[in-house]
Amino acid sequence: MPMTAPLRFAFSDGCAADGPTEMSVTYLGRISRKKAEADARRRFEEWCRLPSHLSRRWSKDQVVVS
Repeated sequence: MPMTAPLRFAFSDGCAADGPTEMSVTYLGRISRKKAEADARRRFEEWCRLPSHLSRRWSKDQVVVS
């Protein structure tokens, strides 16, 4: 049985995330890195639980304005 690579996510502050990821979250505005990381991880876990591949595809790049 082939092993699959774990899903990866990225978060950044103001510019697009670099590197190959399945999901990315970009924060615009003032937010602490610790809060941004916790929020991005929560969003990623919710994204992984979406039932439809199509809904994951449409929500894979998220922008948060604060």
